[in-house]
Amino acid sequence: MIKKRFRFSLLLLSMCITLPFSLSACTATADEELTGQAQGYGGELTVKVYAQGADITRVEVVSHSETPGVGTKAIEQLPAIIASRDSWEVDDISGATATSRAIKAAVSTAMGGAASGTLPSDTPAATQAKAPESLSGVGVVTAARPGPGQDAEGNPVYSFHVIFAHGLFDQQGQIQHLAVDQLEITSPNADEAMSRFSGFPGDNISADDFLAEAETWRTKRGYGDGYRLTSGTWAQQMDAYQRMARGKTVDELESWFAEYFSAETGRPLSENSEGADLARYEAFTDAQNQQAAEIVSSATMSLRSEYGDILLAVRRAWEDAKQKE
Repeated sequence: MIKKRFRFSLLLLSMCITLPFSLSACTATADEELTGQAQGYGGELTVKVYAQGADITRVEVVSHSETPGVGTKAIEQLPAIIASRDSWEVDDISGATATSRAIKAAVSTAMGGAASGTLPSDTPAATQAKAPESLSGVGVVTAARPGPGQDAEGNPVYSFHVIFAHGLFDQQGQIQHLAVDQLEITSPNADEAMSRFSGFPGDNISADDFLAEAETWRTKRGYGDGYRLTSGTWAQQMDAYQRMARGKTVDELESWFAEYFSAETGRPLSENSEGADLARYEAFTDAQNQQAAEIVSSATMSLRSEYGDILLAVRRAWEDAKQKE
């Protein structure tokens, strides 16, 4: 009798393996295939998550634009860690923080956008509550400077600058989206000013002239291709910095700046840096060199200088967002 039961058990097991769809006694089900996206360091990153209810069986990054040898470290290591722990609340891969957070955010989105990293075992992924809404804030910073340069007679040109930063942040303060613009107005003796304030009443300018002139003022983004830098336009370089900021908190953005930028000029460190900045650059590890090269390949303008403090504007945007919470 025992032998008969044993043979029957083997037969049932064989049928479950070969014909699982035909037997109600076999409870194995196919993995559900879910897709999620998030912004990585180099652009949009897409994952596929294979799950059975709340159980994550496999995670695969199917498309990305991350830096080889840097962001790809997270792509190679993190999916297996997430699957093994059934949670996206895992540690970032060292040296690939932005990519790590993008993978985790994409997995969260694929699994229904749950606020916590681990799904309740008795709740289907499709019915998970959405993550808390993003926090939105605006930061403004003003600066005044002697310059840019001098006029034809050697008189100093004066200018003032207003930086605007709008940020979307998650509940932990990580930047989800950032938009920065800047208005620069110069004194009337500037020879090649983009936007100029030509004087006060009594300085041979009428009210109508002043109002007409003010209508021509544009922000640096507003000038588009007309506001060119040594490499590309102001808008293109600022867009690159905005992408680099995604996934970082304001404190992490400041730390990133302190590591890869000059405290004196606010520009990214490179082989063209001088003095102490060049010494810092030459002491970089291979991983730091890769990060520095990626920054310089996209943007070289200052983030903190006499033209204004862009990082401070971002911080003020976060402070404004927290007040609205």
